[in-house]
Amino acid sequence: MAEALLFDQDKVDVATDWEDHLDRLGPSSLLWVDFGKPEESALQHLFRTVDLDDACVERLLSTENRPYLGDFGSYIHATTFAPAGHDRTAHFARVDCLVSKHWVVTVHREPVPVFDDFRERAGSGSGHTGKLDGLEFLAVLLEWVLNAYFQAFDEVEDALGEFDSRVMESGLDDAEAELRRLVELRRQVSGLRGALVSHREMFLALTRPELEAIASQSHAERFTFLRDRLEDAVQGAHDSRDSIVGSFDVLIARNEQRTNEIMKVLTLVSVVVLPGALLAGVMGMNFQVGLFDQTYLFWVFLALIAGLIVVTLVGARMRKWI
Repeated sequence: MAEALLFDQDKVDVATDWEDHLDRLGPSSLLWVDFGKPEESALQHLFRTVDLDDACVERLLSTENRPYLGDFGSYIHATTFAPAGHDRTAHFARVDCLVSKHWVVTVHREPVPVFDDFRERAGSGSGHTGKLDGLEFLAVLLEWVLNAYFQAFDEVEDALGEFDSRVMESGLDDAEAELRRLVELRRQVSGLRGALVSHREMFLALTRPELEAIASQSHAERFTFLRDRLEDAVQGAHDSRDSIVGSFDVLIARNEQRTNEIMKVLTLVSVVVLPGALLAGVMGMNFQVGLFDQTYLFWVFLALIAGLIVVTLVGARMRKWI
């Protein structure tokens, strides 16, 4: 299924028959055709209409999972990967972008939330999108993709904030489950960082002057800015990884605190029981003493043991051990 938007200076129209507009685009017009979950027939129609190079067609039909940039003279073929979904798994949707001076075609085989957001914003905006050429429009798309990575890192930081609050404020009932949550977040950050780093070569190629057929110095400056944004996003991955290590330290400290509380209780129980156990052991030794003939002394010893317990508890309370 293809959705097409025609930008003409500050006007935006839905282009139902987008094929008819390809040869009638003015200097201030830009056509964006987005193929989401395209069927084979739709792709074949695209290949015939735009007259793509065989290498470009082969790339579109392949399952290659790395970013790519190919220069085909009158247009370029860029492949990027955008975060897809809001779960805690590092899942990315491949997006192929065919970019000419006045038209852009994007192809993706699964939903891409960032593209849906961009389409909604672009379709209802009042800016002069039509004055952008294809490469400038690609730069805007890639900036939105990078922003999706920043949002993914923000979600990780929010999850870590909730994790720290939960661990510090409430009881630590299942340390293994909490540790598994940190491992899931660590894998998510690793996946995001790996996807970002794989874009470095493509972003570097976009800043080079080799694309002179449709590029200019201003395009190189714009993509240089995006490359810097890419490095900022990679740094965000490092920051999130450090935050996970910090949360792990919080988990360890909370677990050690719980262990200390358990040991304190066990130690206090031992201190309370030990004097009575000592007295009972001494009195239970196998020798004859005259006081054993006095029945009331049994109750005296019980009272003495109870008194030792009370004194021990009072002393612990005064020292704020309990």
